[in-house]
Amino acid sequence: MKFRGHLRLEQLPLEPGGEWIDASPAWRFLRLSKGEAYWLDPAKPRVAAPGELVVAAPNLKVNIRASQLGGAVLDAFFFRPSLLCGFFTLTERQSFENQVPEDFAPIQFLPSTHPVSQGLAALRERHTAHNELVQRGELLVLALWFFSQAMPLTVDTEGHSAPAQDRFAQVISRMPDMELVQHSALELARLCGCTPRHFSRLFHQQFGESPRARQTQLRLLKARTLLESSDEKVAQIAADCGYQSLSLFNSLFKRHFGMTPSELRQTTTRNE
Repeated sequence: MKFRGHLRLEQLPLEPGGEWIDASPAWRFLRLSKGEAYWLDPAKPRVAAPGELVVAAPNLKVNIRASQLGGAVLDAFFFRPSLLCGFFTLTERQSFENQVPEDFAPIQFLPSTHPVSQGLAALRERHTAHNELVQRGELLVLALWFFSQAMPLTVDTEGHSAPAQDRFAQVISRMPDMELVQHSALELARLCGCTPRHFSRLFHQQFGESPRARQTQLRLLKARTLLESSDEKVAQIAADCGYQSLSLFNSLFKRHFGMTPSELRQTTTRNE
């Protein structure tokens, strides 16, 4: 199974003086459950308090060292929003695409009394007899609870009498990201009660690109997720994502991610 760490509770044992170094493209939730350890932040190293939880942004290098006097154990799980295609709304997806949501530090230290740290500890206690599917759901809840304070609020505007801009804000704050690819520009404009041209203008103001460009990005994001998490043939994945031309799919994929679908799959296989 690829990306086993995504929403899966793991224990990371460290020998005395041993280090755990990671810079993966995922949010890391790491709680010191046993022993003594140090967060080796280059700017401000610190001693880890018992039960303390560190949350690190994607691609940020994390270095943790166990005390020389004894080992340490970390409870950990990884969270990759890109693997949850169709779960987030368009505005929530935009927030995660910025890597670190607004008002969030790239690395945060949460005390043992924090609800996420306590929730992770409680989940670990009943780990052995717990249903794995339910456990992944609970880890997702913990991650989303952490991020919810920085997520945009849902717009409560109702009724067709609202200005087109308000209806647009309401639609994109509630529409699942992958649902966007199911609609034409005309259908999206009708949902907002405006012309396609006005909808495109509002969309560009919000996302800095056209609806068509965003639809392409979402299709390619879905394709990357399938390439990383399944053994489906590239041609089938292209078709599943709305591309009948494999050469066009390969060209767009490489332009967006800097490598072909086959190269991405090879890189994923080497990193397993």
